[in-house]
Amino acid sequence: MPDARLNICLVCSHGGHLTEMLQLVEAFEGHNVFYFCYDAETTRKLPHAYLVPNMGHNVIEFIRNIGRSLSIFMKEKPDLVVSTGAEIALPVFFVATLLRVPRLYIECGAQVTTPSFTGRITYWLSQRFYVQWPELLSVYGARARYEGSFVDEDRRAEL
Repeated sequence: MPDARLNICLVCSHGGHLTEMLQLVEAFEGHNVFYFCYDAETTRKLPHAYLVPNMGHNVIEFIRNIGRSLSIFMKEKPDLVVSTGAEIALPVFFVATLLRVPRLYIECGAQVTTPSFTGRITYWLSQRFYVQWPELLSVYGARARYEGSFVDEDRRAEL
């Protein structure tokens, strides 16, 4: 019987996007999960994490992260890539697109009606693109989906 577990790459930064990803991580229980994120005190504690230097808007580190992503993808062979934002998703989604790995993006960096820089690009690279606020649907376009907040502290407190 084949293994039904997926190899899932979770892409996030070291601060708020990591916090949002950790709120979602139980959804991936039972699957093989690895992280691609910035090297920081907060991410060094993650299990099975590939830590890379913070690229910010550094073109050279962006290109290096494309190479790092490709190398990691050849080793890990992900079945799915999921990101909650941060520019670290850009090189990973680029490689995942080239390798035809399904991509899911959850826009957590936008400010209710203003899309994030990363969201504007991953909108075109993602196969599934979710927004946290319904006001963003008209800003992004027809491919954006709103299914309620995936990451919402107030809602979690009510449960």
